[in-house]
Amino acid sequence: MTGEAPADGGKDDETIGEEAWTPVEQALLDAALEFYRAAEGVIDYAGRERPQLRQGAPGFDAVRQAMALLEGRVVAAHAAGATPERIAQIARIEQETIVLILQRHDAVPRPTES
Repeated sequence: MTGEAPADGGKDDETIGEEAWTPVEQALLDAALEFYRAAEGVIDYAGRERPQLRQGAPGFDAVRQAMALLEGRVVAAHAAGATPERIAQIARIEQETIVLILQRHDAVPRPTES
């Protein structure tokens, strides 16, 4: 890397500057970061058998609350027109998990059983 900005202003197919994000996408990112912070609070990386969950209700309550907020933001982003793929890119969650969240909230049709 030369330290010079690319001719296109630093944007390419893999990088989208925050200024290009919609408010709904930014809210989704914020919720994802909050979830990851909460999850980090219940994971012990220093134990012998790493990583392990720390025991403690307040930490798990924070994870549950953060996940509920994240799920709501996933549904809101989808309602605003974001695809499951885009939502997965922003939240850094597997696309299959995004689809499951949307199905649970009846935001996308469930697959029919054969």
